Formats: sequence, C-alpha cells, structure tokens
Amino acid sequence: MSPIVAVKQFLKELSNKNRSKGTIDEYQKDLMMFLRHLQQEGVEDIDDVVGSNMTSYLDKLINERSYKASSRNRQMNTIRSFFKYCKKAGFIQQNHAEHLERLEEEKVERVFLTSNEVTTLVGAIEHPLVRLVIVTLFFTGARITECLSLELEDIDFDQKTIFIKNGKGKKSRRLPLHPELEKALKHYIEGWRVRMDSKKLFLTGRSGNLSDVYVNRILKETVDRLGWNKKVTCHVLRHSFASELVHKNVNIVAVKELLGHSSLKTTSGYAHIMNQDIEDAIQQLAL
Repeated sequence: MSPIVAVKQFLKELSNKNRSKGTIDEYQKDLMMFLRHLQQEGVEDIDDVVGSNMTSYLDKLINERSYKASSRNRQMNTIRSFFKYCKKAGFIQQNHAEHLERLEEEKVERVFLTSNEVTTLVGAIEHPLVRLVIVTLFFTGARITECLSLELEDIDFDQKTIFIKNGKGKKSRRLPLHPELEKALKHYIEGWRVRMDSKKLFLTGRSGNLSDVYVNRILKETVDRLGWNKKVTCHVLRHSFASELVHKNVNIVAVKELLGHSSLKTTSGYAHIMNQDIEDAIQQLAL
C-alpha cells in the first residue's frame, strides 16, 4: 500500500472516532511533511518504512528546520500513532515507530499575569468587544476557541453558570459565573450586542464573527502600547486564571475541573509557577 493511501485511511479513522477538525488537520500536516521525506528517500510502500527513515526525518527537523525538542517530539508522537494504526490495520508487518525515543525537552515557564496586570491590560484595550472577551477569558479560564464558540443560551443568569460545550477532547463543563462577569455580560447582551440573527454570544456587525487571530492582534497592540516586555496571548489569560486560583489556595482538583483538563498531571504544572513542588502545593490546596 502506498504511504498516501495509508495516511488517508488513518485520517478517516480519526474522523470516525470524532476527533476534532483541528486535531485531524494537525495530524495531516505532520504526516504530509513525513510523506515528502519518504518520497525523497525513495520509499514507495508503507511496509517498506524502517526506523532509519523515521530517525533521519526527525533529525532533519532539528538540524535543518531548527525545531525545538518539544515540536520534534510532537511530530514523533504523530508518527507513532500513525504506524500503530497501520500495524493494527494490517498495512505493515512490523511497527518500527515503537522504538523511537523522545528528546529531553527544555522546561518553559508559563507566562501569566497578576490580577493587577489584567486590570491594567483590560483598561488599556480600546476595542470594547475584545475587552469583554478578555474579561471572559480571565474569569472563566476558557480557551479562546471555547470562548468564541459560546452561544447566548450557554449563559444562564438564573443559575449563574456558563456552559462550555465540546471543549478539548469533546469534553463539556459548566463554570460558575463570576459576579463581575455576570454584570458585564448582562450589560452587553441587553445593551450593545449587535442585533443579528445569530446565536453566537460574541459577534461583530461586519462579519457576524470574531476570530481568535483578531483578538490576539488587539492584545499584542495593547501590550506594545503599554510597553510590557511580555508576550501576552489569549492563552496567557487561561494561565493567569489558573495561577490566580493556585495562588489563592484553591484545591488543585477543583482547578483541574474548571480548566477542563483530562489529567491532574497537566494541572499540577501550575503549582510550579509558585515555585512549590507538587506534593507541597497539593497539601496547601487541601480544603
């Protein structure tokens, strides 16, 4: 079987498993790069791919494309998943990807803002709708895609909750509505939200949409204007939300649920922002 046919079957399998479009697109992008490498090495059948084809590709990412270890490891995970599927589907006799090894990754400290910095940032944002989105991100810890996907019906003022539908991994969660955010959203919905035949919470009159690219652009322009030496993106507001909760001794399991993490291991990384080890952090966060 040709590699391209195997990749198409793999992507179809991901779709059948209801993996998100973003995830499938990432797999496709990675595998198309890998297939071009195989073509250069003269490999025409997926069963002819050996370990050296894979390691030479991963080495090229580091040596020629200047990939960081984390990006190289992500590509390796894609290759592993692909060949695991190929073995299970009977496309290959032996899975050589099982023997690929991870590179040690440099630990990157998460960037986050204090509540005072968020207040300053929000006050400096000149675009009212983007300002409200940033306030929403800080008071919910939502991912920007989750935030911009919110619909009017997801805001329950009676129960004082926000419903995040189909988050990462198709997981949904219900978040408490902070009083300040409740006030801001009520004022927006009842007063100056664009009147359009759309269920979306955040929308513009021009396109009926609001993109994460545009929100991040406004953020960058605002940070530049403030003269901050920080790269602030929408995701930094999510980090800031989590960091503030950890700083205020909120139980780390509760933080995990609020963020929609699948694993406590992911959430526990925020405890390191306070320069505490995990065990000590959990003890301090206990109710």
